[in-house]
Amino acid sequence: MNDELAIARLKALADPARLRLVRLLAELPDEHTVRDPRCGAALGACFCHLQERLGLAAPTVSHHLKVLREAGLIEVVRAGRWSYYRLQPAGLEGLLHDLETLRTSHRLHRLERAR
Repeated sequence: MNDELAIARLKALADPARLRLVRLLAELPDEHTVRDPRCGAALGACFCHLQERLGLAAPTVSHHLKVLREAGLIEVVRAGRWSYYRLQPAGLEGLLHDLETLRTSHRLHRLERAR
């Protein structure tokens, strides 16, 4: 387990606004999802939609997106001059793996104490 990355992911999700952002992005694709006109692939949600849903100032939303991106939980897809945000599946899988490692370690420790 990469401790620094696990800590960054957990800290990122510990903030209520960032947790809401992740939940909003988990609902994609929805009617606010921007799609690539060439192939129809979902690009993600635009900044203005996320800001509107959160009801926070633009600099605050930008900061929260940066923290989530640096933790590897979301990614930015650029299309022309626009940026769209979506969950980064590998980041979520990594977080789940880290938590599973902790759960398994705890279970093994309990079994050793029970002997």
